[in-house]
Amino acid sequence: MDFSVVIPLYYYANNTATHLADISKALASKYKDFEIIFVIDNSQISKEIAHLIDIQKQLNEVKIVQLNKNYGQHFATLCGFYLAKGKYILSVDEDMSHYIVDVCKNSNFEQADIYFYFYDKDKMYQSTIRKTLSNVYKNMLNYTMSLKPSSTFRIIKADLRDKILNSKHIFWNIDIMLFKHTENINGELIEGFNVTDQHSSYNYKKLFQMAFEIIYEHNTVLMNLLLAFFPTILYYWLFQDTLRNIGVYVIFTLAITAFFNLLKFFTPSTASKIEAALKK
Repeated sequence: MDFSVVIPLYYYANNTATHLADISKALASKYKDFEIIFVIDNSQISKEIAHLIDIQKQLNEVKIVQLNKNYGQHFATLCGFYLAKGKYILSVDEDMSHYIVDVCKNSNFEQADIYFYFYDKDKMYQSTIRKTLSNVYKNMLNYTMSLKPSSTFRIIKADLRDKILNSKHIFWNIDIMLFKHTENINGELIEGFNVTDQHSSYNYKKLFQMAFEIIYEHNTVLMNLLLAFFPTILYYWLFQDTLRNIGVYVIFTLAITAFFNLLKFFTPSTASKIEAALKK
């Protein structure tokens, strides 16, 4: 198969339902054999998704699968990667899916293992407070981790997909997983970007959790040292013994490192976890 599109869904699907025919037409004009895979990251079916399912029945190239519970956007996307049969696999958020039509205008992505489509995220935010906090969050992560620029709108090669599915990860952040396996990364800017955060499901709790997962996957040693620091401070506050406190810090660091190493050792491959998520 030439090309696969993966779109994770949770509740909303109106944007895709509106543009699905145009998306399919644009892909058909460029590829002889392609597929569009929707992954429902929810045990329930909303009215919007039910409407999309009705439309899907008229298009043979469209497939819809449902996970047995809510796992999160990144894991749902990985499930779509697992099911994809294309030589190239595009993943995109539901509210940005109409930009797939623009992707069909060139084949620049074929020269890279990962090709990102960037957009001005500042234009997304309808709240000044949310915009400010998001920029602080993003800049802190980029400064601390020296992360490569990325977005949820990406195309990857199938052989790169195979590498990340056969590896083990405690947490699932797609870009961190991908960056570990290639340096051949490129991208381009989406012109006229006009998507808002109206239906965003990312609250502050999810953002904090994601930040922890990104940092831990990116720099495990640093996070083990930081995690050991907090109980050590508590121990020092209780006993105020500096020499003993150094020993306690070393013990906590070793214990936390051993815990996460054992957790990763006994965890199944990403592909195995996906197979379990796809079972009803």
